[in-house]
Amino acid sequence: MKHTSCKSGHGIVTHALYLCFFAIGLILIGNTDVSAKGHEKFKVALLLPASITDGGWNAFAYDGLKAIEKELGAKISHIESRTPTDQEAHFRDYAMDGYQLIFGHGFGYQDPAKQVAPDFPETVFITSTGNTVTDNISPIVFAIEEPVYLLGVIAGSMSQTNKIGIVGGQNISAINSMFSAFEEGAKSVNPDVEVRRAYVGNWSDIGKGKELALAHINEGCDFLFPVADVAGLGVFQAVEAAQAEGKTVYAFGVYRDQSTLSPTTIVASAIVTPKVFVTLAKVVMEQTFEPQPYRFTMAEDEALTFVYNPVLKDKVPEAVQKLVAQVKAKIIAGKLKVSQTYLTEEHK
Repeated sequence: MKHTSCKSGHGIVTHALYLCFFAIGLILIGNTDVSAKGHEKFKVALLLPASITDGGWNAFAYDGLKAIEKELGAKISHIESRTPTDQEAHFRDYAMDGYQLIFGHGFGYQDPAKQVAPDFPETVFITSTGNTVTDNISPIVFAIEEPVYLLGVIAGSMSQTNKIGIVGGQNISAINSMFSAFEEGAKSVNPDVEVRRAYVGNWSDIGKGKELALAHINEGCDFLFPVADVAGLGVFQAVEAAQAEGKTVYAFGVYRDQSTLSPTTIVASAIVTPKVFVTLAKVVMEQTFEPQPYRFTMAEDEALTFVYNPVLKDKVPEAVQKLVAQVKAKIIAGKLKVSQTYLTEEHK
């Protein structure tokens, strides 16, 4: 009887312990789930049309992505995504992997984003340039035309031949908007200047970029402005070759300070700072995103600006530097409007 009572008591204690452990386990599991959800890593991805080694369009976006990682503690990833089929697949892959923000770095990413975005309403898709706005798609509108206008002022003021050459990657509206701003800037100070355009037909053919630039130089152009990604490196090579022959020819950079790519040729660069990408990432991370064009100009703490190449700045006459500073101040103050011709009226 005593033995039976002891066994029964032991069973009760054991059962009670099991219940306690079970309850503790449920509490731990519950706490773990809440904690994990509350501290989920902010994840940001970037789709690029070419290599980050281009020193321009792709490189400056990667600079922005790295700034998001550093300043916001985000988990980041990037991938080259060249074709519409790849772009749609990569958008979908990142969204399925829980990335809250995905940048498609280019005008051409709009349609792939429209195919994927409705399936992932909790993910924000941002295209670099474009007019597409839906519940979770918005474009970044870089007013890069503003600092590009200043490059035109320099070229128009300093050209000795009154001929300036432009080399584009492809003949598309966003690129032509920049070229129009450059030409307007040049003609604002030199109505007689002639601006000649040529297009590589792609963004990667360095040889073709060099060939077109040499043709411009042989026609008398003494300033060249490329917007051609990797192909633009060929333009700098052509200017270097012309300088080696004793010709007075210079070039300009865009999107990033490109003077390190060709210190003897690039007088100044129109740049987009990493602040643009960090600002947008904060909006998404803090859940204050609203579907609209996010426009950045030179007035917003110089999210966009322009810089001289310190090696060549003394080649720019002081009178021209003073004029550029005055025009820049007018743009920032809103007294001089530089148009972005590719935008629809509601997105300007």
